[in-house]
Amino acid sequence: MELNKFVGNKIRQFRENSRMSQGALATELETTRQTISRYENGERKVSQDVLYQLAGIFNQPIDAFFPPRASANDKNEHVLTIAAHLDDDVTEEEMRDILAYIDMKKRLHRGE
Repeated sequence: MELNKFVGNKIRQFRENSRMSQGALATELETTRQTISRYENGERKVSQDVLYQLAGIFNQPIDAFFPPRASANDKNEHVLTIAAHLDDDVTEEEMRDILAYIDMKKRLHRGE
């Protein structure tokens, strides 16, 4: 999903959860209802200043407006999960097959 649309959906979600109209939010931000509509539809990029104001209005951290990112810890947990499923008696041939499968899946997801 495009970032502008994601941010816009979050604005709409927080606004609706607060039972606030687009007009009321526009008044809070000293802008127009049309601008709020464009933010929510992803047609207009929200400035960092406006995001800061929105975070305060909705009592949300700025991060709440963005999609989550995988952290290094998440990746480490995946590696540990894979390692835990490998027995001590994995043969070299089995290990080559496992690594080839991982490589194939990575290429597939990259569109290669």
